[in-house]
Amino acid sequence: MPRPGTDVFMLDTPGTVSIPTDTGTWFAAGLSDRGPQAPRLILSLNQFVQVYGSRQSYSVLYDAIEEFFREGGNRVYIGRVCGPGATIGTLNLLDAGAAVSLAASAKGPGAWSATYYVAVYVGTGGFGIQVLDPNSVVVEDSGILANQASAVQWSTSSNFINLTVGASLNNPAAMAATHLSAGNDDKSNITDNEWQAAINTFTSDLGPGQVSAPGQTSVTRHSQLVAAAAAMNRVALLDLVDSNNVGTLTGNLPVYSQSTRFAAAFAPWVVIPGTTSASTRVVPPSCMIAGMIAGNDPTLGVDSASAGGAGISNYAIGLSQASFTDANRASLNGAGINVIRSMQGEIKNYGWRSLANPVTDQTWIDFGNSRLFCGLSAEFDDIGESYVFQDLNPNVIDNFHNDLAAALLIHYNQGDLYGATPDQAFVVDTSGAVNTPQTIANLELHAVVQVKMTPFAEWIEIQVVKRQISDVLVAA
Repeated sequence: MPRPGTDVFMLDTPGTVSIPTDTGTWFAAGLSDRGPQAPRLILSLNQFVQVYGSRQSYSVLYDAIEEFFREGGNRVYIGRVCGPGATIGTLNLLDAGAAVSLAASAKGPGAWSATYYVAVYVGTGGFGIQVLDPNSVVVEDSGILANQASAVQWSTSSNFINLTVGASLNNPAAMAATHLSAGNDDKSNITDNEWQAAINTFTSDLGPGQVSAPGQTSVTRHSQLVAAAAAMNRVALLDLVDSNNVGTLTGNLPVYSQSTRFAAAFAPWVVIPGTTSASTRVVPPSCMIAGMIAGNDPTLGVDSASAGGAGISNYAIGLSQASFTDANRASLNGAGINVIRSMQGEIKNYGWRSLANPVTDQTWIDFGNSRLFCGLSAEFDDIGESYVFQDLNPNVIDNFHNDLAAALLIHYNQGDLYGATPDQAFVVDTSGAVNTPQTIANLELHAVVQVKMTPFAEWIEIQVVKRQISDVLVAA
């Protein structure tokens, strides 16, 4: 990162000695009927429909977003994928002299724009703009606008159109509802390049969280997600092919690398209720896991596993594949594939391993630890930003130390960090060994943070010993 700024980086062993921090946020790339290609924060399924349109047969995105919210999710950024030749519908709003006052453009590519209308009405003190849906129902009304600039400003919050000032300096004249021209999403020509472009829109300033391309199972897509997660301080949730074959599933994994520490794979896909009575849908597991994470993080902590008792689905009613045998589950777990199971009438995620190399990178197998690192990195970056441009005096260095320690203490109290006492769980060093006369002369404020991340229990062993009635029982 260029100066001025803050840099947080990862070390496996300690060396010589305001961005968002909501780790439950999901970043989902996919196809939709309409909507912007720039990422948009969505807080409900209804808002998704308002911005991106209704459920489409060619895309699993709507179903995935519904499942995410059903499982406890509350924040998802959408990265819309369109083809390389995508175009946007337009419409000119004319003044009384037939010159262009405002130019309207659809908010996102696609043929949808030809079914939506724009109307202009004139009132006391100015004019108003309405957007009407295909049934001629008004879905947006600006109210009275005084001038062109206020219309442009209003359009920034519209779900349907952008406005720019035309050649005329006059306000638009009244205009009956008129449809925009048709755009084209060019979805039939989407390639890996367009998926990469959509994933790349999730820039690091949007904060930590989970990134997915719901339903995408190619190794190329997995590699794109893994690289993006590592680069943007997030974790990747990978959907594997919908199969019951161990070889097929393990062959669908990305190649081990340092970046795969920050990725996890899940199988099989899950069945949820359909859009009509007695029907069902099959959705990829990433959306279910993302929703569980969002629901669990505030109460259980970012290091906790959304698995077992904390991995029971609120909405799924079945699995897309027959249950794996115990031997197959063991093989999948060893490969880093987390298996979703049907247990006691519940659909339950039953694994929490990352895709770290189990031989050469074993300390990063715990996926919760990977997520905790991302969360800490975001929090530390936020703290660091508050000290940029402050004087480098002893009081400021002490405050910096205390702020970092306070953030870690919260995680310790949530159980994210391991130790009988906080001092056994983490250390923050901002001493003269770290902030030397030379680093201070370089206008640098340093800290070295060492943490013990709490592991999860993957195997429970209970011994039952039958004793005689006359025996005296003594606890071991």
